[in-house]
Amino acid sequence: NKNGRKDVYEDSAQPVKKRLDDLISQMSVDEKTAQMATLYGYNRVCKDFLPTESWRTALWKDGTANIDEHLNGYAYFEEKLPGVEYLWPASKHAWALNEVQRFFIEETRLGVPAEFTDEGIRGVEALKATCFPTQLSMGQTWDRDLIRKMGEVTGREARALGYNNVYSPIMDVMR
Repeated sequence: NKNGRKDVYEDSAQPVKKRLDDLISQMSVDEKTAQMATLYGYNRVCKDFLPTESWRTALWKDGTANIDEHLNGYAYFEEKLPGVEYLWPASKHAWALNEVQRFFIEETRLGVPAEFTDEGIRGVEALKATCFPTQLSMGQTWDRDLIRKMGEVTGREARALGYNNVYSPIMDVMR
């Protein structure tokens, strides 16, 4: 609530369609465009592991639809980078993602939160997460219960780390 009143889109008691219509009607073209973009996380597009003053003028100053692979540890496989303390334990990782989210909620004009996504082709791609066989191999088992369990573990681990969405499981079938 940055304008001193509760807008319709901020009122969870309002119907979703009404909230969306209100939000979209207030968004600038830049803000709408930002909601169609994925910001690739730390040491990819985003060069900071936590928000900095430069974010106020960065490409994502108007928001972003999602941030993919932020602080998942991938970049650390090749070199030791600052921010390693936010990889583990999961509570520190979730705290860091919450700090990034705080930027989008508190520092953008309309406060639209970002979604945090991560790859999950072998479980959530993160330091110390469970690593499963490839999904192509899992698909060849034809064991839906096993794949469901893999998805449940991946989802629990992703949620503990602060991710909202993980691209998993994919049940590929080899022909």
